[in-house]
Amino acid sequence: MAIAVKSSGVTSPFSARGVEVTDLENTGLNDFLSTSTTVYTFDLDNAANGAVTYFKLYDSASPTYGTTEPSLMIKVAASTRAVWSIAQGLKLSTGLSVMASTVDGPAAGSSPGSNFNCSMVVS
Repeated sequence: MAIAVKSSGVTSPFSARGVEVTDLENTGLNDFLSTSTTVYTFDLDNAANGAVTYFKLYDSASPTYGTTEPSLMIKVAASTRAVWSIAQGLKLSTGLSVMASTVDGPAAGSSPGSNFNCSMVVS
């Protein structure tokens, strides 16, 4: 799993920046921005997988993957890419943690068979 935080290059009142997570798995990624944040856009790339993948987001610095209920879960169809925008933003006060799984709900399930990539615009 790799993380890259990039400046958006756009002047805005909320100092947006892009975050890329490549090869997201069911082991999750805990509080990788180390601060409260607001998420405005999700770009979820499941093109390399021939099965549905569930993107799970937690407002928690250290959720227990497989037990903790996700704050947001997005089903991404097999071999597709999904882009979601939230005009007012999704405010996370405790931390931003994410995972990708082959099952819905809090269960960890299995990791996607191939790379599942996630890009977000956050502030």
